[in-house]
Amino acid sequence: MKILHIENGRFFYGGPQQVLYLCSGLNDHGIENILICQPESDLGKIAKDHGIRVIDLLCKGDLDLSFAFRLFKVIRNERPDIIHCHSRRGGDFLGGIVARCFDIPAILSRRVDSLEFSFLTRIRNAIFVKVIAISKNIYNILSLSALHLDKLVMIRSAVDSQRFLIAVKKEEFLKKFNLNKDDFVLATVGQLILRKDHQFLIDSMVNLRKLYPQIKLIVFGQGQLNAKLKLQVSELELKNSVIFAGFDLELDNYLSHFDILVHPANAEGLGVILMKAGAAGLPVVAFNTGGIPEVIKNGETGLLAEVGDRYTFESHIDRLISSEPLRTKYSLAAKDYIKAEFSLQEMLKKHIQLYESICDE
Repeated sequence: MKILHIENGRFFYGGPQQVLYLCSGLNDHGIENILICQPESDLGKIAKDHGIRVIDLLCKGDLDLSFAFRLFKVIRNERPDIIHCHSRRGGDFLGGIVARCFDIPAILSRRVDSLEFSFLTRIRNAIFVKVIAISKNIYNILSLSALHLDKLVMIRSAVDSQRFLIAVKKEEFLKKFNLNKDDFVLATVGQLILRKDHQFLIDSMVNLRKLYPQIKLIVFGQGQLNAKLKLQVSELELKNSVIFAGFDLELDNYLSHFDILVHPANAEGLGVILMKAGAAGLPVVAFNTGGIPEVIKNGETGLLAEVGDRYTFESHIDRLISSEPLRTKYSLAAKDYIKAEFSLQEMLKKHIQLYESICDE
């Protein structure tokens, strides 16, 4: 069986990481993979290091016909059994259309939780034989659209829990981010875009720093709001408390050394970073939205506030800072929960079963 994957994300965010997990696991099971990526993408570089065959194709969006033509030639030469589209920006729409030209079944992994009824959405729904929802939240949303339910399947994203059993030394962590051993360090991870709501979190740091002068917030990610957020930090005189670390491919190595992961997103399909935090034993404060409650069990593995409730969000952070036993309780519970509910083995098994069922039709 040969699977051709299409993932057009440039940076190694949650979606591309899931694609790497999947392709690596399929390789281990003797299933041939070809991965179509953007040139110079993080995923392409890392996938090559993992022994995955990568073909770089530039894609500028849903209407990039030059990408469609080059993809046509790749598929004509490779003749895969299934085409698996993992991303937007042409990776789904054009990938599905070109697959139809060869009468090759195409499937789509849906990672966003917005409800769409556009013309392109109806076409996408029609051209794929299966659509994979990566969370129960997204499954429920897609079930409300024009998508036929017999096309819809849920395969949750997963995380490699074993990856977080090995961490760098605390001294190396402190040196890397220029921290003192007495600092209480929050981390937030995600694209610097509106729905991640970093503005909300930075505003909250004003009150939190008054309570805890040694508090630090490290912001990981890149995006269109980068300059605006840095200006906000400057205007609020938080430069000594908020650190912008950009996109760090080595972040997994340091996760267990942070004190709390704060995730202020007001919309989230599932949240790979939340699964990683749980696997690393890092307590989480987040909002009760989208697929987040599937990962964070409020009062059991972390703390959730309702979207926009700044008082409760800050109170949750305050509560965790002031109680090391509570942080330890959530840390241990989260490790067990993530290992049980979001295993790589289960994610891989369900994908293989889906591929085999499609090939047998």
